[in-house]
Amino acid sequence: MSRNILLSFVFHILILMMTGILYSMGNHPVLLVVVILLALIGYITLGYVFLKPMSSVLTNLLSVSLVSSVGLLIGLYGVIFPGQMGFNWMIFLGYHLYGFGLAQAFQFDPGPHGTFWFFALPSLSLWVGLQLKVLGYKSSNSGQISS
Repeated sequence: MSRNILLSFVFHILILMMTGILYSMGNHPVLLVVVILLALIGYITLGYVFLKPMSSVLTNLLSVSLVSSVGLLIGLYGVIFPGQMGFNWMIFLGYHLYGFGLAQAFQFDPGPHGTFWFFALPSLSLWVGLQLKVLGYKSSNSGQISS
């Protein structure tokens, strides 16, 4: 499980760096949506390819939950202690960089009321990739004929 926890955090940092590089290319709404979709596909693909399935659906979810737990703690800190001009919320949005693009592309306020739920996206996307891997194992094993 510790392998998945560490890898999920590394994947989150890599996707944040990729998102930042792609955002530097411009802020056209279509580009922003493409970057967000690439980030989600990246989480799912990395979860599928590199993470190791655990014994159950719940342990799979727990094995990738560090990224979202950190995001939740940062978000709670930003809500409870907003700071001058909402600076503490900017830390949350920096940890979930695709939130800026989503807010720009769909023209909504990137404040806590519109973006707090972003904390769950990385872990859920990694978990979906991991569950797809589990389903792939099950379907490949069910096709075998036992004697």
